[in-house]
Amino acid sequence: MNIRGLAMAALLGVTVSGIATPASAHRASSRQAPTVLCGDVAGLVAQIRQVNARGSGSISLWPGCRYRLTAPAEPNGANGLPTITGDLTIIGSSAAISRESTATPFRIAEVAPGGSLSLNGITLSGGSATSAVATSGGGVLTRGTLELVRSRIAGNTASGTGGGLAVASGGRAELTGSAVSGNTGNDGGGVHVGPSGRLTVNGGYLASNTSTFTGGGLANFGTTELNGMSVRDNKANTFEGGGIFTSTGPLTINSSVIRDNTAASDGGGIANFGSSLRLRGSAVYDNAAGGQGGGIFHQRGSVALTLTSVARNTPDNCAPPGSVPGCSL
Repeated sequence: MNIRGLAMAALLGVTVSGIATPASAHRASSRQAPTVLCGDVAGLVAQIRQVNARGSGSISLWPGCRYRLTAPAEPNGANGLPTITGDLTIIGSSAAISRESTATPFRIAEVAPGGSLSLNGITLSGGSATSAVATSGGGVLTRGTLELVRSRIAGNTASGTGGGLAVASGGRAELTGSAVSGNTGNDGGGVHVGPSGRLTVNGGYLASNTSTFTGGGLANFGTTELNGMSVRDNKANTFEGGGIFTSTGPLTINSSVIRDNTAASDGGGIANFGSSLRLRGSAVYDNAAGGQGGGIFHQRGSVALTLTSVARNTPDNCAPPGSVPGCSL
């Protein structure tokens, strides 16, 4: 199967707007949820606190409206919204929550251990987890459970891991038909998955994110599965893994495309430093590395390609020579 055939197969039906909503996304409907008036940040914060106090609940945002956060929700806090401790669903139709018009750094949201946040049709942007060195999760930090459905995490920054999203040790995240784009961080410019963290992605894309060190799009140290998604135009400015850096935890990539990513050193598309890496029905092409392994760089762990094409990468497709069975130089 050629690159075009693999790419088309991988991308069929996985656009941000076109993927079906999973059953879990229907646990709360807009008819059941109180609607926060357009731009009413105080009202949004109050509703979240009420859900935390009750233990569970849902909130609906005004369609197409932007809720501008100008200060942390809690004294000396690092979050624009109250820390999620209950089971919260926020429903929107092209609504956005953003950090704006302030020099004070804070991320948009944090999910506490045992907490759960589900976002449907929401964009989170402008978060800045930079109040201290090595602060994680510019857009969202989850220590509990996070679900994104037809949502976006865009234009956020972290001084540590996970410019857009940080899945902390023990945390879980599931993204369906969603996008993580234009974020920056030290490791995992788009997403960072910590040890014993778990990430599952179904459709959507991971694009135009930048890391200072490793994993321009994604840095995986937990358990990650990517299904039918596009990882493209990400960049690691100093070290390995322009698209993806993976180490210690398993990474499975099904029916996906990794293309046009760049690493300053090794692994323009993917750099594997100890994971069990599996690619099935996928395509890795047009990536570039300043060192070796323009497509895939395999240092430690294991790697297996099934019905997967690795081609047109610079300066080579896979490295070191012979390290990736089934991949030509």
